Amino acid sequence: MGNVRFAAILALLISVGVAAWPSVTQKSVVQGVTVAVTPGNVEEGASVWDFAVVFDARGRKFEDEVMESFVLEGDGHTVKPLAWEGQKAAVGHRAGVLKFIAIRPRPKDLELRLVRKGEAKPRVFRFGFGDWSA
Repeated sequence: MGNVRFAAILALLISVGVAAWPSVTQKSVVQGVTVAVTPGNVEEGASVWDFAVVFDARGRKFEDEVMESFVLEGDGHTVKPLAWEGQKAAVGHRAGVLKFIAIRPRPKDLELRLVRKGEAKPRVFRFGFGDWSA
């Protein structure tokens, strides 16, 4: 009975398109600063895509200009953020939602790039949609 229930739930999720977009949090740690990114609404029909972003540095102050530090790339298009809905400068922890105008048509792969002062290279968070859409 457990396998039947699992199969039914999986079929339901696929039928409504949950498997069509990435939903796993990605983390990057550089020089003691952790950045975690989780895609939110990145559906095919959405006009604005959003990503939850969390910075954690245990006591250090974050003065990053979030709107200037991130870009979203896909299929040769580069998009700057539309809005940051979250904390401004903070000590130790900073969180919010980063919004972008959706890239049309939706690429099979997205890269969210973060450039921070004092870090040798950008942090890259990659999300794949696969070969089909819901």
